[in-house]
Amino acid sequence: MSSPKSSSRGPEKALKVISRRDIEAQIAEGRHIIVVNGMVLKVDAWLPYHPGGDKAIKHMVGRDATDEVNAYVCPPTVTGTC
Repeated sequence: MSSPKSSSRGPEKALKVISRRDIEAQIAEGRHIIVVNGMVLKVDAWLPYHPGGDKAIKHMVGRDATDEVNAYVCPPTVTGTC
């Protein structure tokens, strides 16, 4: 049995596969979900803190925001390695 990998921030969680139907259902319930680099991100808590305002995120809900994130955000911010 293998244990989760550890980093300076603690043990890493295993990634969960989420179906398109699950994503659509969560968005229908009012969740703010975007896709970045193939990963599904629930960004509700980030809305009031986003430097570009919440509309920048709301515009991308349910869409692949990889190009936008890569154009405006430094990679360590997204990966959490800052």
